[in-house]
This record gives sequence, C-alpha cells and structure tokens, in this order.
Amino acid sequence: MNVVECRRMKMTDKTYIEIDASPWLNSNGDIEVVVYLGESCCEPNYTETTSLRELIKKELEAYCVRNKIVDHHFEDVNSLLKNLKGAYKYAKKLSKEMGFDEK
Repeated sequence: MNVVECRRMKMTDKTYIEIDASPWLNSNGDIEVVVYLGESCCEPNYTETTSLRELIKKELEAYCVRNKIVDHHFEDVNSLLKNLKGAYKYAKKLSKEMGFDEK
C-alpha cells in the first residue's frame, strides 16, 4: 500500500466511542458525576463527587460582595431556596409513594 492509499484509508475509517456521563445524588447528599467510556463498560472511568452543601455555598457566595448578599440578588436567593424546598417535598412525596414509612 502506498502513502496516498494509506491516507485515503485513514480519512474514511471512523472509530466511535460510546460515552455515558450521568449525575447521581446519593444518600449522603453528595452529587456524583460518573463517566463511562466504551461499549458495555461496567465500571466508571472517571468519577467526581461534590456535596450538595458545597454547591449551595458556592451558589450563595456568587451573590455576595464582601461576604454579604447584594440586594439585586435577593430574588435569585429566594428562587434557590424555593427550589431546594420543592426538591425536598418532592423527594419526601416520592419516597412515600415508593413504600417508605417515616418513623
């Protein structure tokens, strides 16, 4: 095979890699992002874990100047708190529907 044939072959050959990246919320309140590479991969190739508390802190700090939430971000903070409360209510309702009996 000459160089031209080799180049022509490389341009038409394709390799596909299956990539699956998924976020998970675990019982500790940590958010784990796992990445699987390759078809039928059983173990993740990469995992990154961040606590929900850490993400909340980062988000609230983004609204601050000199460690105080700036007035024009109050609506953002209210929205964040409302959505976190809604997520808690949803998790509680769903867990009951799935047979969890809180004692």
